[in-house]
Amino acid sequence: MYPAPSSTYGGACLPLGSRLLMSLLEELNPEQRAAAECIEGPVLIFAGAGSGKTRALTFRIAHMIENCGIDPQAILAVTFTNKAANEMRERIHGLIGEKRAKGIWAGTFHSICARILRVDGKQVGVVPEYTIFGESDQSAIVKEVRSRLDVRLADSDRCSDRTNNEVLWAISDAKNQLMTVNEYLSTAKGEWEMLVGRVYAGYQQELERNNALDFDDLIMKTVQLLDEHEEVRHKYQERFRYVLVDEYQDINQAQFRLVELIAREHHNLCVVGDDDQSIYGWRGADVGIILDFQKHFPKASIVKLEQNYRSTAKIIEAANAIIQQNSNRAEKALWTANPPG
Repeated sequence: MYPAPSSTYGGACLPLGSRLLMSLLEELNPEQRAAAECIEGPVLIFAGAGSGKTRALTFRIAHMIENCGIDPQAILAVTFTNKAANEMRERIHGLIGEKRAKGIWAGTFHSICARILRVDGKQVGVVPEYTIFGESDQSAIVKEVRSRLDVRLADSDRCSDRTNNEVLWAISDAKNQLMTVNEYLSTAKGEWEMLVGRVYAGYQQELERNNALDFDDLIMKTVQLLDEHEEVRHKYQERFRYVLVDEYQDINQAQFRLVELIAREHHNLCVVGDDDQSIYGWRGADVGIILDFQKHFPKASIVKLEQNYRSTAKIIEAANAIIQQNSNRAEKALWTANPPG
């Protein structure tokens, strides 16, 4: 059992004796500080380009530990790259020291899921000593399975021209939507999807034979684990009472499901992102997830970081004029105190 925070009241933290960090919070602009101090319940931070979102996020974590008495072990911080995770750790260490921050889980979706599966994955058929197959291993399996199936498809669908990488991308897309082999085959339409389904089946058999997972499996298997095993889900819900997700505009359905399962019990989910910077739809990112945050979490607080520190006023004006042509976006407008340029 992990200790609950002992110094929160109505979402506000009571100082526990650290005046240093409180003075540091005064260095933030009003919106950044609001983001740093909004601790309890679901929070969506819309962070425009160059608005200091990493600064606000790291100050928020430091504030949670130093001023709110929240155990670092109760904090899960999820990023999309190892570089971002390392930068987050370094900045937090710079604010409160490495010793005080010890126990935070900060990492990518894949690294966090890998840790969970090493401990509890056996309950969904994942052995602790599993290996992770990278792109070259994956491509080799698809090539071998496709050759073994001796697939011949109608020229009208031109499936014979589809590369093995295209097949692998389709399998990855299915996993990002949490579709198992059977679910994919049951809805497959046309020769192309039938090809993908048949290779998907053989591909998974080869992974299992080698006690291996691909990167999409790391998330898919962890979702399965938390969804199907209440005691394991409860364990991580109690461990991670506070969940933070960076670059939330790039999240896919499998990642959303993972976050929702962990944060479901305590609802202390803070996400940071900008729908205007969503550019990864081709790899499964669903910008609708950030836009629907208030539907998923009706009591959510919204904070907007709109002051840009990076660009000139003319660049910001031009960017706003272009971005506002998109009707499917959250209402916000960047501004800057920088010279016109």
